[in-house]
Amino acid sequence: MLEPEPPFLNVANPGITLTQVLNLDRDLALYGQRITDLRPRGDLGLGLDPEGPVGFARIRAVRHCGRLKLLPTPLVLSVYGDGREPAEEDADAQLGERVWTATVADRALRLELQHGSFAALLGVSSSAVS
Repeated sequence: MLEPEPPFLNVANPGITLTQVLNLDRDLALYGQRITDLRPRGDLGLGLDPEGPVGFARIRAVRHCGRLKLLPTPLVLSVYGDGREPAEEDADAQLGERVWTATVADRALRLELQHGSFAALLGVSSSAVS
């Protein structure tokens, strides 16, 4: 009687390629939502990308080396294109989120959004303003 084949032999593409292994430590998956009403002109010095124009997204989490890191506070980062729908490997994506791929060496811009009065944002006394 023949023994059944191990399950991994029945898969069309078993295992992982050497290229995938070598890229594990440099690939990132960014999870977040696209900011639709902030569309900068040009490439902002980041260079052109075939995935689409530069835009911004509110990034909640990042996957690197197979581990998900939830950011303590979401960041507004530059991204290319509209991202993609979460796939099977993106089980940690929340409803309505998109996924952008990048590498650790890619250049990006981070926006720090603060709100308040001009006096508070500029650090001047409101009593000095006449």
